[in-house]
Amino acid sequence: MLTRTRWVIAAAAALIFLVPLRAEGEPNDPSAIPIPQLDFDDPTKSVVARVKFTSRTSATVERVKVSKSRAHTHIGDPPILKLGLTDVDGQVIDRINTWSPLWTYQEGSDHVGLRTGGSGSFIVPFSPALSTMTVTDVALGQDVLTVDLKPPLREFCLANPADPDCLEADLAVTSVTPVAPLFAVMGKPVTVTVASVIANTGPDGPVTAVVRQDLAVGEGLTASAGTTVETGLAAGATQTLTREYTVTCDQAGAKTIDFTTSIKPKRATVIDPDASDDTRTTRLTVDCAIPVTINIKPGSAENEVNLNGNGVVPVAVLTTTAGEYGNPVAFDATRIDASTLRFGPPAKLLASTGAPEAHGKIHVEKSVEPDERTVDADKDAVTHYRYDVLSVGDTTACVVGRAAGLTFYGCDNVTVRD
Repeated sequence: MLTRTRWVIAAAAALIFLVPLRAEGEPNDPSAIPIPQLDFDDPTKSVVARVKFTSRTSATVERVKVSKSRAHTHIGDPPILKLGLTDVDGQVIDRINTWSPLWTYQEGSDHVGLRTGGSGSFIVPFSPALSTMTVTDVALGQDVLTVDLKPPLREFCLANPADPDCLEADLAVTSVTPVAPLFAVMGKPVTVTVASVIANTGPDGPVTAVVRQDLAVGEGLTASAGTTVETGLAAGATQTLTREYTVTCDQAGAKTIDFTTSIKPKRATVIDPDASDDTRTTRLTVDCAIPVTINIKPGSAENEVNLNGNGVVPVAVLTTTAGEYGNPVAFDATRIDASTLRFGPPAKLLASTGAPEAHGKIHVEKSVEPDERTVDADKDAVTHYRYDVLSVGDTTACVVGRAAGLTFYGCDNVTVRD
């Protein structure tokens, strides 16, 4: 038979944090657990979580608050339940042994037992970095409940802004600026760069801010996911955060992306007094172009362009069916709007500096296909452009324009000589 210590209980205690009495025997044997005594010598604030147990492995939170009353000592508490306290980084602050409301005793007697349900308050020291408290049944080795401690910490600091553990930092997103290519071709990924400017207008700092950069794509687009980053912001400081997204057009036409950046303090004890400027959204319209097939200098396999030559370089824009030459959608070249045509190397077209159609019109005819021999039954558009848009060293030249209200884009190999 194990010898048990006489229990001394403070009458006002709801539950139950223990002074240095070590447990003997098995932790799931009530008779082997020493009687708790209470210690009120800790002058700091505490966090109180009232928890209702319906069994050893099932519990719910009834309420959580920050109390200005003193927390009890945890030294020597018996290993019945363990409280795991973690900070906002997921790091363990402390692991605390404690009593369970399912364990019963009678003052002045040796009777100890277990009951099927009951409520109790877990009281732990206050820390401005607190995030969660996990309650674990030690004997079973099973987590029973995780308590979110951030809401009560925030509530406390809202009510007590002068408390030394509470800070005030007005965080804001001041701008969200996306930069995208002039157009994107269906099926070919492009990079969209988004610059978000964030700020801490104070009065306190530095604080750690959690910034979410996200996007919502409209129909006909796919894109890489958003991201969350953490950054330190001194009072009065601004930062520019740059994020690159990969965007792919699945359909032709004007498609939209909404880029949203939001900011919040990482710690619950940092209060942002004005949430109206914590989120900002900017819409970007992506011009999704139809890929088409072109043939520079129809009938010539070399596609050689001599910059000292006279005249213009002919370029056929071909009418194709869906799937022909790998193009995803059908294209009718006879519907090209000649005033929209531009020709040149890819970089110049993306910079909107290509050469226009030299004659201001298209020539509808049956052109030679890319094998430089075949002429099929459909009508194509032969166009003409000045040589001087090209440079020695260019190996690719392209045409961009609009047909039937949609942008199209096609490229071919070229050899440029001086």
